[in-house]
Amino acid sequence: MICRTARDLGATVRDARLRRGWTQAQLADRIGASRQWVIALEHGKPTAELGTALRAVAALGLVADLIDAPTGDIRIDLDRLLGDTRD
Repeated sequence: MICRTARDLGATVRDARLRRGWTQAQLADRIGASRQWVIALEHGKPTAELGTALRAVAALGLVADLIDAPTGDIRIDLDRLLGDTRD
């Protein structure tokens, strides 16, 4: 999953939590946070404490892999990609 915003991270955490069958309270207990904090993270709170967010990521068996974002025009020209030169 590409995470560019706090909302993206929250959605990723929520999805991983649900796939594991954990409640928000269970995740909170595992990372030493409150259920309200987990709710805020999952809703994309931009001021969520980074260290706690990373503990949540680790507890869920996820890793953060930071890479350079694509630059320029990222549209795909399917005709060129498929070798279709008809006009």
